[in-house]
Amino acid sequence: MEEESDVLLRVNHLKQYFRSGDYINKAVDDVSFYIKKGEVFGLVGESGCGKTTTGRTIINLYDPTEGDVYFQGLRISSTQNGLPVLIRSLKNDFEEKQRQMKAALKEKTEKNPAQAAALKAEYDQKIKEMRKELKEKIRQARTNALESSVEKSKCVEKYREKRKAELTAAFEADSKTLSGQALEERKARYEQDMKVAAKDNIMTKMQMIFQDPIASINPRMTVREIIAEGLKIRGIKDEKYIDEKVYEVLDLVGLVREHADRYPHEFSGGQRQRIGIARAIVLEPDLIIADEPISALDVSIQAQVINLLNDLRNKMGLTIMFIAHNLSVVKYFSDRIGVMYYGKLVELADSDELFEHPLHPYTKSLLSAIPYPDPHHEKHRQRIEYKPLKEHDYSVNKPSLREIKPGHFINCNDEEFERYKKELGL
Repeated sequence: MEEESDVLLRVNHLKQYFRSGDYINKAVDDVSFYIKKGEVFGLVGESGCGKTTTGRTIINLYDPTEGDVYFQGLRISSTQNGLPVLIRSLKNDFEEKQRQMKAALKEKTEKNPAQAAALKAEYDQKIKEMRKELKEKIRQARTNALESSVEKSKCVEKYREKRKAELTAAFEADSKTLSGQALEERKARYEQDMKVAAKDNIMTKMQMIFQDPIASINPRMTVREIIAEGLKIRGIKDEKYIDEKVYEVLDLVGLVREHADRYPHEFSGGQRQRIGIARAIVLEPDLIIADEPISALDVSIQAQVINLLNDLRNKMGLTIMFIAHNLSVVKYFSDRIGVMYYGKLVELADSDELFEHPLHPYTKSLLSAIPYPDPHHEKHRQRIEYKPLKEHDYSVNKPSLREIKPGHFINCNDEEFERYKKELGL
């Protein structure tokens, strides 16, 4: 993946595994992408493909099993808590490969009894090498986990120093143009901001809008308390300032001041989602992870919420990671789109490029499922069914995410890569 100065979020080889006994569920398996400042990055795929888990891992609701998450150039993830699951996964892979080799040895020995000793010696040597390789992988995983933990702990201090420098530079610039009462007020605000910056956390600059608006807000809190909670946690104690910020964001999301003293059950689904959006933007984040923010809403309300997010993006300069099912909405709203299938990113491209030149069979399958409001078109629409075992042979040549043309990445092996290049006329 390319490294650019305007990249706000960078995800490298992210893995999120969950353990149940000896079974390992690979919810997110080696996902890499970046999001530039000010853009909307769409993440699509069927239910259970790992979209939401990716978003939750990025924002630290889950500790990643392996991989790195960088935000504003600082590492915000640690694999320390995910290490036991990774080690169990590595051991499971070793044991599975050992079982396959043992079965292959038995078959070869039955066919060539005279070679039994030589075959057994060869098997023992391979197992010895595999055990050595496993120990090295575990040692490396432990080293990476420790390094990530140390780096993550330092990122908060680095962010606070950076924030204090920005506030000081802004205050010094304003001081040259102000005098008297105005200067005193600016100085008081600067001192308050510095107190907040001393306890600030980089994660306040990343917020999430959840899929179900009623499940993600406390029914026992008023709208004012829900929205103001983040400000209070951040260390802001000025009640007048807090009220002003609450009224300001309520106005931004299309609600009125009178709504501040009501409870969530008094609102419709669309209004509740607006409250969730208000809670996310009150801390003035740089990145918002919108986890299917319209899927639980009525179709007539969905367009309103999308237009609201678009307006906020332009007014506040937000960067948005937009997780969704509806490809038509994603195309309208997103600058770039990533397609996920079974925990892996299978294709990544600009919005127009992905719709005009889809390459991966799963992407083609998704696009063929988009309904159009035209009965004649629908009558003759050909639905493409994706069958992984039929489409791919990864028994020997394993796939990886490759750039087939500038900005267009696809998960494929060498043979498929050449085929896709011919398809694009490259």
